[in-house]
Amino acid sequence: MQGRTDDLRDELSSFFASIPYNAYYQKRAWSYESHYHYTLYLIFRLLSCYTTLTEKENSRGRADMIVETDDYVYIFEFKLDGTAAEALKQIDDKGYAEPYAADSRKFFKIGVGFSSEKKNITECSVIER
Repeated sequence: MQGRTDDLRDELSSFFASIPYNAYYQKRAWSYESHYHYTLYLIFRLLSCYTTLTEKENSRGRADMIVETDDYVYIFEFKLDGTAAEALKQIDDKGYAEPYAADSRKFFKIGVGFSSEKKNITECSVIER
């Protein structure tokens, strides 16, 4: 709500670390990017009164998740067993921020890397406009 992306990263890492390991065992959900993607979508959707969009399409692709508040727009791209830099590159390559170019709100491009081994966030990089 206040643009503190470092706090957000820490809170989300703590959340994923709190999920019991046996919750992952049977279905191997941790081995799919969609597990992390939809877990984050549900967190934002259930805990906020702001617009939370998943797989938001534009003219060249679709962003994993976008959260719009009154003052900020957060554009997320997730990479399972990939890097935050790869995620940020995809945000730029696919123009996920372009629909917000004329928007007066401040926006953040957030690349998040997840590890299927650690079952948690391994990297989070933020670029703000």
